[in-house]
Amino acid sequence: MSLVLCLAVTGLCFSLLEKQIRRRPVFFYLFFVLLSLLSIFLPKQLTVPPLAYLVNRLLRRGVLAGAMFLWVMYAIVLPAKSRLQRVMMSLRAQIAIAASILTLSHNIAYGQHYFVLLFTNAGKLKSYELIAACFSLAMILLLLPLTVTSFQVVRRKMSAKRWKQLQRLSYLFYGLLYLHICFIYTGGLRKGKSEYLVQFALYTLLYGIYLMLRLTKAFLKKPLPTAPDYAAKRAARRRKVICLHGGISLLMLLLLLFAFRTVQAGKQGSADTAPAESTSAAESADGGSAAPESASKAGDASTTAAGAGGIAASVPDGDYEGKGVGYNGNIKVKVTVSGGKITAIEILKTDDDEEYFYDAKKKVIQEILDRQTAEVDAASGATSSSDGIMKAVKNALQQ
Repeated sequence: MSLVLCLAVTGLCFSLLEKQIRRRPVFFYLFFVLLSLLSIFLPKQLTVPPLAYLVNRLLRRGVLAGAMFLWVMYAIVLPAKSRLQRVMMSLRAQIAIAASILTLSHNIAYGQHYFVLLFTNAGKLKSYELIAACFSLAMILLLLPLTVTSFQVVRRKMSAKRWKQLQRLSYLFYGLLYLHICFIYTGGLRKGKSEYLVQFALYTLLYGIYLMLRLTKAFLKKPLPTAPDYAAKRAARRRKVICLHGGISLLMLLLLLFAFRTVQAGKQGSADTAPAESTSAAESADGGSAAPESASKAGDASTTAAGAGGIAASVPDGDYEGKGVGYNGNIKVKVTVSGGKITAIEILKTDDDEEYFYDAKKKVIQEILDRQTAEVDAASGATSSSDGIMKAVKNALQQ
């Protein structure tokens, strides 16, 4: 998974380059500025798979930034005196600044769609998209002062007490970040996408475990009385810590069960919709028993025209592969032709965001099969993905 990969690679790089980063933090920041500019200005129509994966999957989607913030969070709760904790604590400020730079570029990349709609036509956003966008704005407002005060030159000019008070806002930022992720994945969960459930579960476990460790460490900092009450107080504290862990574990379990039920409901909804769409398509092809006679004749004429002069009318039977450009990169399809008609369209590969691509795939492919033409209406809110599918189908049949 992308998050696990980012955690492993960044953890290894920070461990190997600890001294260099501490001595020359400016070059470290400039490197991430360049990565951010790459994610903002590099065209989405990439052809080199490794570069496309880095830019589209890791940078623009904020996965790399999220992984780095996880290291910042976990630095304080890692096993005491371990090498990993020493490295992460010594680089905590630098990693936080670099992660903030990537987060801002992530917001620029996605804000072109979400923030514009939020301020111009919020009604077009789904409820979970609207909430996620509002959380993003709140996080940006928190991130700016947290990032500025993380620079040593600024920190030295502040009193230690004031700096610590300001940095406590980072816990609010972490909470909003998790909620933002939850609402982003809501669309995929409601559509029955199992891969979203796996990602949601991973983030929930990582944030839940951090919450347990952080609260436990804060709780254990409280001084215990001296004898003779020491043993009793220590046992009482241990029981409270166990209750704390149990409560957070129960909360995580409930969240995961809710996500699982949401995915199952989405799959069931998709399964119920498919037969209805097939029945509707069949009735449309027959003209509809309840439709007027003129509409029936028009439907028959349209079907005949599609069969006689459709886009695949002169294409030999077989399977054909083609590529088109979607929102985040290439879309690759396999088109099956039989008897001069397109009988099946399969998506082989896409770099587009699943929440948009799912709507485009569901609408556009069915319309192409029904009308036997690659010139169909795009799915609302997924125009680029829809155009990419249509272009891929055309490209496959023109070879």
